Amino acid sequence: MRLREIFMVDDVSNVSIEATPVLKKGKLMVNIPKVISEFENAMHRFPVKKVLYRAVFRGKGLEFDSYRGFEKGDNAELIDWKASLRSNNLLIKKYIEERNLGVYFLVDVSNSMLFGSGNKLKAEYAAELIAALSHLIIGAGDQVGLIMFSDKIVKILHPSNSKNQFALFAKFLSDSEFYGGGFDLDMAIDHVLKTVRSEYTVFIMVSDFIKVKKNVDLKLRMLGSRFEVMSVMIRDQMDEHLPNIKHQFAVQDPYSGRQMILDPSIAAEKYREQVIRQKGMLKDLFRRANIDLLELNTTKPFAISVSSFLKGRAGGF
Repeated sequence: MRLREIFMVDDVSNVSIEATPVLKKGKLMVNIPKVISEFENAMHRFPVKKVLYRAVFRGKGLEFDSYRGFEKGDNAELIDWKASLRSNNLLIKKYIEERNLGVYFLVDVSNSMLFGSGNKLKAEYAAELIAALSHLIIGAGDQVGLIMFSDKIVKILHPSNSKNQFALFAKFLSDSEFYGGGFDLDMAIDHVLKTVRSEYTVFIMVSDFIKVKKNVDLKLRMLGSRFEVMSVMIRDQMDEHLPNIKHQFAVQDPYSGRQMILDPSIAAEKYREQVIRQKGMLKDLFRRANIDLLELNTTKPFAISVSSFLKGRAGGF
């Protein structure tokens, strides 16, 4: 794999760029059947279709069925005030959910996703997460599509709910040849805004978002205003903290190739401060764009965190 290369050194004066090991791409190690089983156990009896409809339509534009009482977690905009006054209770219209949705996964496959200090590369973790979610969505009768991007659009699968679609998802997400290169979220969003027209579309962005800059703010807000969008930030432990070791070590930027020597006893605190600032900037960007953000770490299974996130969006289903 092309990783952010890391190695320990005892004598910094003897370190050169030529000494840094170059790791070649191999095969992504993903276990799709296992994560599907774990995720669907966590989501047992969870009405994923209702969650997607609630997110996209907010109860609007569907065929009217009946009224129900207002419950904690419901959107107050859905209250039918005339019916509520007549009954002296807060009422919400219920709708028959008929339209099929298209759920696109907008997936970062750039160099930094090919890093892992533990058992999983971020790319492997993301591939398993997307496979589990797409399998659940297809099972609910809706369509899934895939856009893999780096500093260019790498691969596109337009939405479908066929069995072959899931097989293609698994194939492309597991193929390391589709990974690597720079990072350009602005370009990827611009492609989406120009090519995707359906208002019944959900976007799930998956990335470590490490290289996101403030200048993507306008495009994010345009994306969040046109579609229902959720974002999943996947981080490795070393994206968050420097390792607690006594050795100095060299790191190489996965995009520029620039290298530097770090001493954790000196750099750890400033490194952590920078991580906190960058994540704060990200959260502010997504908040202004009305895009929910879920944070995941490759050291922890995603099933419980993702199911809790979706249930929270569903208002307690």
